[in-house]
Amino acid sequence: MKTEFFSFAGHGGLTLPAVLWLPEETPIAILQITHGMTEHMGRYEQLAEELCRHNIAVAGFDLRGHGKNPGDPKVASFGQGGWEASLEDMRLFFWELQRRLPQLPHHMLGFSLGSFLLREYLSKYPEGLASAIIAGTGHQPGWLLGIMTRLVQGQIRKAGFDRTTDLVRQLSFGTYNQGCKPNRTSADWLCADPDQVDQYLADPLVRQDISAGLFGDLLRAMARTGTPQAYAGWNKQTPILLLHGSKDPVGDQGKGVLRIYKQMTRSGLSVAYWGLPEARHDIFHEEAGGLADSVRHEIADWLLSRWEEA
Repeated sequence: MKTEFFSFAGHGGLTLPAVLWLPEETPIAILQITHGMTEHMGRYEQLAEELCRHNIAVAGFDLRGHGKNPGDPKVASFGQGGWEASLEDMRLFFWELQRRLPQLPHHMLGFSLGSFLLREYLSKYPEGLASAIIAGTGHQPGWLLGIMTRLVQGQIRKAGFDRTTDLVRQLSFGTYNQGCKPNRTSADWLCADPDQVDQYLADPLVRQDISAGLFGDLLRAMARTGTPQAYAGWNKQTPILLLHGSKDPVGDQGKGVLRIYKQMTRSGLSVAYWGLPEARHDIFHEEAGGLADSVRHEIADWLLSRWEEA
């Protein structure tokens, strides 16, 4: 596998760090990844290694206020207007990859925060994708999201858009961690593999908190994507793969993802659904017992199947 680090101009000319993993032989497809909240693209190298073995190129960029980008190294934040700008960043990166690897089937994967960005991207830019993989996503009742949004708006007024507060921590990661008691760390909800949790917490490119502004942006995106009308603009010819851990609090232990699956199928979309038994949120790092390996193999099989059908 060959690794190429580069930067590209995102929305408004902002320079964003990116990575492209290439197989040794000519690639047959490309997977564009939008990573999760607080993390960075470096955490997807193992997935890239597996896909490159099947001659599938993998690429992604660190979202605004994440990873190698400037900003508070402890608090992830898109900045004001950053959610909409990030959707445009995804589109510009799509064209950058099309320029570098023209005429390849182009797939997208969004995990966690990235899953909600991808769900909105599919409404705004429904053409041009061979498939979409939505991982670690969720669904919450609109009334609950409304209450939380109002609380977070108060925290934005109190602390500022790009800062966090104790209440924001509690409403976001703290709430998720409650279902994993007794807690060993603040990130037990991410995965059940303690070694992987420790690596995440020690990673200097991981920003441990999210800003009040970014959390507010996410809550509003969850509300927008949580209605049946949200799928009206999606391309019904684009195959969708839903992936989740059966014990993921973001997906309400699978119940929220099942609701999404039913909404999608009722909307006429072609959807495959796979829940990983005993896995928590970050299915890509549930290494204990080979769970993450099975996820990587599932994604490789999915992408190869799309290539064979083309």
